[in-house]
Amino acid sequence: MQFLKTISLNLVLILILALGTATANTAPEAPGRLEVTGQAVITTAPDTARIILGVETTSTSVNAATSANAERMATVLEALKDLGIPNSHVATSGYTIYSYRDIYQGSTVDGAQEQTIYNVQNKVTVTTDRLDEVGRIVDAAVQAGANQIQSVSFDLADKELLQLEALDAATKQAMGKARAMAESAGVSLGGISGMEEEYGTYAPFNESVQKMAQGFGDAGTSITPGEVEVRAVVKMTFWF
Repeated sequence: MQFLKTISLNLVLILILALGTATANTAPEAPGRLEVTGQAVITTAPDTARIILGVETTSTSVNAATSANAERMATVLEALKDLGIPNSHVATSGYTIYSYRDIYQGSTVDGAQEQTIYNVQNKVTVTTDRLDEVGRIVDAAVQAGANQIQSVSFDLADKELLQLEALDAATKQAMGKARAMAESAGVSLGGISGMEEEYGTYAPFNESVQKMAQGFGDAGTSITPGEVEVRAVVKMTFWF
């Protein structure tokens, strides 16, 4: 009988201790609330470049405009191939044909005349990891017949890791803020009652078309990759 009493007493003590532990980690019915926001910006060097370039042709004949465009684009693609860029790294990103009316001055007898002009645009996206040769690629394309350079952007082939690092840093900053505020206010944080990612942004580095155009026809287009940037903002709510 004494043995059974001892077991019963031990069980009661264990339940009391467990209840006390659960109570210590559970928010009271009307807890105090502390909301903080953490943010972080992570930057790193890019490993991939994307060049959007194209050929634009116009003619009073749609067949002439499309044929001229196809010939010039074929020359551009051949020039890219000569630089060692595989076909798998060149993809069509846009192809458009549109027309518009043009008024021109005819002979003295006929006066002003109207004609239809056809415009054909063919754009491709070139992807490469040879960042130090981006300017050379642009120059080769222009010399081969490309007359449109829409943009040059520098990016990461795998950006997920950088995004997770930004979230981790933002969360740590938010927790650091909460601890500092609680300590200054003389309260003890009980735990986290809510947390969410407010927003995250990813910004590849883009080179302006205007800046690049200055190098066309000169000694060579110089394009220097900047850094890509990931920004994360986390909101956390603590009770005390």
